[in-house]
Amino acid sequence: MSILAEAKSSVDEPLIVTICGTPGTGKTSLAATFPGPVFLIQTQGEKMPRDLPRHQKPVSIGETDTPKKLWEQLLALATEEHPYRTVIIDSVTGLENLFSEDVLKSDPKAKSVQTALGGYGAGRDAIAVMHGRVRKAAEVLRRKGIHVVFIAHSDVVRIDPPDAEGYTQYSLRLHSKSMAPYVDSVDVVGFIKQATALIGKDGEQKRAIATGERVLVTYLTPVAVTKNRIGIEEDIPLVRGQNPFARWMGQDEAAEPAEQLKVSEMENV
Repeated sequence: MSILAEAKSSVDEPLIVTICGTPGTGKTSLAATFPGPVFLIQTQGEKMPRDLPRHQKPVSIGETDTPKKLWEQLLALATEEHPYRTVIIDSVTGLENLFSEDVLKSDPKAKSVQTALGGYGAGRDAIAVMHGRVRKAAEVLRRKGIHVVFIAHSDVVRIDPPDAEGYTQYSLRLHSKSMAPYVDSVDVVGFIKQATALIGKDGEQKRAIATGERVLVTYLTPVAVTKNRIGIEEDIPLVRGQNPFARWMGQDEAAEPAEQLKVSEMENV
């Protein structure tokens, strides 16, 4: 059979999405609007919103407190039969802390990640490898018909491009070596922000005030680390209980378990 005969469209593939924002903007609530039931992998300190509708409450198996437990959870989701259509990882910022602690435990003499595993960036590289492993697992889940949503906290960082004036932007609260798996190869990186309006009388300097509404930014902008591969070119107003990506993902699909994968497909993750 010709290799070209195996070509297929990726239009209907499940999405792999990263959602970031400041505390309280509704990152987990947005993720919970993905096709369900959903499964939540929760790191230390993260809490599920109490006001979620019952049909959107993610199923959680408790705190993911070690990398070993994380790999076991991902392996089970990828190889066992289950009804879950979306996996939420809340949060990748928490994974950064989890992986850092694991690296330090493996090198008790090291006083910091910078000096761990012999120094010269080896500790940071080890953490980046673990993040890459998570992203690899997400691809396996996608092949099983499962959407994956990564949630990240945000920080303001300074950007100094070589061909323009410097500026600040919202970015994922991750070390620069850990960011690529959640930005470079995902379908969407979205930033939740409050909508603002300018007010002021004629001739006076206008000031921005929050309108109380929230919007999701997913197109290229210097304000935040954002992007998408599905053609979104404007802010998406967030409506409580509604998935902002519904029109791009065929959310009316039946929530039936996809074909079960073999354990061997996760062996290299």
